[in-house]
Amino acid sequence: MTNTSLETDVLVAGSGGTGLAAAYAAAEKGLKVTVIEKLDQIGGNTRISSGFFAINSKEQQAAGMHMSTQEAIDRLTNYNHYLGNGALISHIVNSAADTLEWLEDMGMEIKLNPTANTTQYAHRGDDYKGGSYHMYQHKDQGYKNIQKTLENAGVTFKFNTTLQDLKSAEGKITGATAVDAEGNTFDINAKATVIATGGYGGDKEAVAKKMRTPNLRTLGVPSMGEGFKAMIKNGATDLDSTALIHAAQLAKSTVTQTTSDSHLAGFSHSALTQLLLTPMLWVNLSGKRFANEETVYDTVEWANAAWSASGKYFFVVDQATLDTFTAEKNPLEVSQAGPGADTEPGDFTELANAAVEGQTAFKGNTLDELAENAGMDADTLNATVAKYNDAVAAKNDPEFSKSAQSLAFSVENGPYYAFISQVAYLGTVGGVRVDENLDVLDANFKPIPGLFTGGANAGGYYEGHSYPAYEGLASGFSWTSGRIAGTSAANYVTQYAVAH
Repeated sequence: MTNTSLETDVLVAGSGGTGLAAAYAAAEKGLKVTVIEKLDQIGGNTRISSGFFAINSKEQQAAGMHMSTQEAIDRLTNYNHYLGNGALISHIVNSAADTLEWLEDMGMEIKLNPTANTTQYAHRGDDYKGGSYHMYQHKDQGYKNIQKTLENAGVTFKFNTTLQDLKSAEGKITGATAVDAEGNTFDINAKATVIATGGYGGDKEAVAKKMRTPNLRTLGVPSMGEGFKAMIKNGATDLDSTALIHAAQLAKSTVTQTTSDSHLAGFSHSALTQLLLTPMLWVNLSGKRFANEETVYDTVEWANAAWSASGKYFFVVDQATLDTFTAEKNPLEVSQAGPGADTEPGDFTELANAAVEGQTAFKGNTLDELAENAGMDADTLNATVAKYNDAVAAKNDPEFSKSAQSLAFSVENGPYYAFISQVAYLGTVGGVRVDENLDVLDANFKPIPGLFTGGANAGGYYEGHSYPAYEGLASGFSWTSGRIAGTSAANYVTQYAVAH
C-alpha cells in the first residue's frame, strides 16, 4: 500500500450528475480538475433517474409550449411554504434550460415526454408537473459520451477511490484525503473542492433515524454519506436532508429471495402490482384507514401518505375483488406511478395465496381472522371496513373525500386478504446549507472558503421532508446545481490566483 500526494486546481468527489457537471464547468474555465469516484464507472445514483426538469427549454418551445420560469419558481416556493432558499430556487430554475442544452452538447440525447404521456395520472393537464420531463435517451451511450467529453477537456478520473475526509488550513478547505479499493491512500491538495457524493441513502440506519421509521425499503443506493459527513465535520450545517421517498412496493418474500432481482428500481414482476396501484382500501398496521387512496396516481403524494402511516401499510381486498381482476374487469385505471404496474393478466387468487405463503400478505376467512393473522386490531379493522363499505355503497366518502368513481370495491365477501406495502426511497435529497451559488455555509451563514456542493448534498431546494411532485426535479437539480457549483469553484480558484 502506498500514500500518494496529488495536486489539482479543483477536486470533485463523486461522478453522478452533480459531479460530472461540476467537473466540466470547472474544466471549461481552463483549470486542472480531478474527479474521485468510489465506483468503477461514472453516473452514480443519477443513472437510475429518467429525466431532467427544465422550464422553457428548446424542446418545450419546439412543442409549442409556453412555459414561464416565474410560474415554476412561484409554484416551487409555495410548495415549500417559503421554507426553501428562494434565491437558490430562482437560480436553479432560471439556469436549468441552458444546463439541459449544455448536457446535450456533452453527449446525452434528450426527448421531451409530452404531458399527455405522463405515467403520473394526477399530472395530466398540468404542463409544469407532467410536461417538464426531459427524458434521457440511450443512457449508457450518453454516459460514455459524457465521460469522453470530460476527458477531452482534461478532466482526470480516479475510480474505485473513496473520499475519507476534507483537509483544511487557516479556515480554508485545501483538498481531501481518499483511499482506493486496494487500501492505497491519497493526499489531494486542491484550491477548491466540490462535494458531489450523493447524500447518504446507502446508510440504512441513518435514513431510518432521519425518517423516524425502520419500515422503508432501500433500492441499494451506494451513497454512504462520506461527503455529507465530511462537510458537517468541517463546519457545515445539515439544513434539510431527508430520504427521497418514491412510491411504495409490494413486500419482498421472507421465505425466498429468488425474485429479488425483479425488484430493481422498485419494480415487481407480478400482476399483484395491479392491486397495489389501484385505489383499494388502505389501512395502517392497526387496521385504520389513513388517506384518500387516489394518491396512488401521484408518486410523491402516495409515498408521503404511506410514510404518515409509518412507511408500511396494508391494502385490503376480498375474494370478489380478486375474481374481478382475474376476469380482467377492473373498472378503474391502474396507476403507473413510481415503477408502474405489471399489466399482464393472471389468476389473482393463486397469486394472492402464493403471497400469503411467502409472508408478504395475510389471509382470513373472516375479518377477525385476518386481523389476528396480520397483527391488526380486530375491532379497528371491522369498524374501518364497515365505514368504507358504507362509503362505497353511497358513492360518498365523508372521511377522506375519495371520488365516487374510485369507490368501486367493497370488502364484504371472504376470504379476505391484506397485502404488505412499503414506501421505497431512491436515496436522500436536501443537505447542508448553501447559498445560491452553491458555496457551503457555516453556522454563521458565511461561506466556508474553498468548499462547494450540489445535488443530494445541498439544502434549500426542498422544504425539509417532501419534495415537489414535478417530474425530473431531483435529477435536474443535480446537473444544474453541479454546473453552478463547478463554476463557483472555478471562480474561487481564479480569484485566489489573482489575490496571490
